[in-house]
Amino acid sequence: MLANRRRIVLVAVSLVLLGISLIILQVRGGRAAPEVRPEQGHLAPDFTLSNLDGQMVRLSDFRGNKAVLLNFWATWCAPCRLEMPTMDKAYQEYKSRGLEILAVSLDAGSNSVVKNFMQELKLDFPVLLDPDMEVLRLYRQFSIPATFLIDKQGIVRHRELGYRDWTTPDSRKLIEAILR
Repeated sequence: MLANRRRIVLVAVSLVLLGISLIILQVRGGRAAPEVRPEQGHLAPDFTLSNLDGQMVRLSDFRGNKAVLLNFWATWCAPCRLEMPTMDKAYQEYKSRGLEILAVSLDAGSNSVVKNFMQELKLDFPVLLDPDMEVLRLYRQFSIPATFLIDKQGIVRHRELGYRDWTTPDSRKLIEAILR
């Protein structure tokens, strides 16, 4: 009789735990935490790079606060040179709403080349330095320009390969989507 009672109690406790687990899963939307991958719908891989002033900038520090337009480029890249002014216009329009641009330069050598480029084109957004192309490889990119739109939760929402005019209506829709 005691053994039957123990079994009944064990089954009852198991059912209660199963029910609690199902409720928690339903409340969380049945989704696990996103996997870290440089692909749409996944958590953007974290990295830390130096900016032009020598300060270290970490992508995950923006999570929860700002959406990020992450762009890989170089001063010698002709399509990048065309794209950068459109990025700056978008930055001026959306930075007050929580957009941050992290323009990752792949230029090797002196930072002065990058600084001169930014001054020449009158670009105002932050630049990070990746002369060894470590972050470029982390993001599995082999050509530039390449851009990732990352929402405020750190999820990659869009990837753009090649030149894009960031002032067009379609581009604005993409940017506004990550600012929500």
